[in-house]
Amino acid sequence: MAHAVSVRLSRETLVEVDQLAVRLKTDRSEALRRLIERGLREAKIDNALEDLRGRKISVGRAAEMAGTSLYEMLDLARERGIPSGYGPEDLERDLREFGSPR
Repeated sequence: MAHAVSVRLSRETLVEVDQLAVRLKTDRSEALRRLIERGLREAKIDNALEDLRGRKISVGRAAEMAGTSLYEMLDLARERGIPSGYGPEDLERDLREFGSPR
């Protein structure tokens, strides 16, 4: 069940929201919903990456927190120059465990 929320926006912001709604071929409410959902997703990713950067969590936990796949989180971490915790030693171990020749 959806809940109604009231928010105050500047005239300029409201004009931009209305322009977005026209481009999306939808109404103002749907445009705002999409913006909020996108912003929340980005905020979750940013928070997870910040915790990963601070070595507070693993890359797997970061993916869980952000609601992404492990591979997407690895890509995001790499794009932002954040060590993922998966280094050459991990690769060597994985290669040995799977019996792959070096």
